[in-house]
Amino acid sequence: MHVIKEASGLQKVYRLLNETDCTLGRAVISETAEHTRLHEIYIKPDCRGKGYGSILIQAIIREGRSKLITLCTGFTNVSFFKRHEFQVTGASDSLAFMSWKASDSGR
Repeated sequence: MHVIKEASGLQKVYRLLNETDCTLGRAVISETAEHTRLHEIYIKPDCRGKGYGSILIQAIIREGRSKLITLCTGFTNVSFFKRHEFQVTGASDSLAFMSWKASDSGR
């Protein structure tokens, strides 16, 4: 299993590949010098529940460890991001706004 990072226009795509280089999942971000925005994280349905989403999130955190990382997600996904030390910073009727900062997690 390995993660590759590719440019895609103004965004960057992290792809999680298996040993035969088949894509199991992806994450899409945009970034500035101080901020990373997670736009999407997706794991193929037959690959879910195996820790692959965590591998992608950890790759993003590792590369952006000095940056603020933000996202918005449905409420059902909040516990996943909390396991990776994201904090809820706000909410709407159907979305939670979350962030991760190096200083928040002691890194």
